[in-house]
Amino acid sequence: MWHDDARRLVSVAGAIALGLVAIPNARAQGTPPATAKIVKPRARVVSGGRCLNDQHGTLGGVFGPSALPPLAFTIGPRSAMADQMHASKAPYTGPGKYRNVIVMVYLGKTALEDTYGGLGTVTVNADSRTGSFVLNDGSAAGTWDCGQSAR
Repeated sequence: MWHDDARRLVSVAGAIALGLVAIPNARAQGTPPATAKIVKPRARVVSGGRCLNDQHGTLGGVFGPSALPPLAFTIGPRSAMADQMHASKAPYTGPGKYRNVIVMVYLGKTALEDTYGGLGTVTVNADSRTGSFVLNDGSAAGTWDCGQSAR
């Protein structure tokens, strides 16, 4: 039974990652890379990835290698699997707290190993570049930095 939930979570992260990777990297030359610091359940820092504001109310972030990103989240109405997971589809409107959005954390070598995901809270700081995340069940938490503003 847990395998079905894990497969569903894997497909969510895959959809998030594919949606962000499919668009050419828009990181301006000279800007720092996107980074994430996972502090719970165990410390891990990853570099690379990106954030994308589609300017239609959806913000997504993928941090680390695109094949199995250690952190991925999506805020807004175009979030993959939002209906199936009963996630909030409230639009991204800038800095603030976004509750019940889809957050995935992969710390293992495969998507079925050491995976944490589901609904959580993503906070976007006033700079529109940095923020934090925590899963609703408290199993994973940390911070992220898009490397450039997500305005």
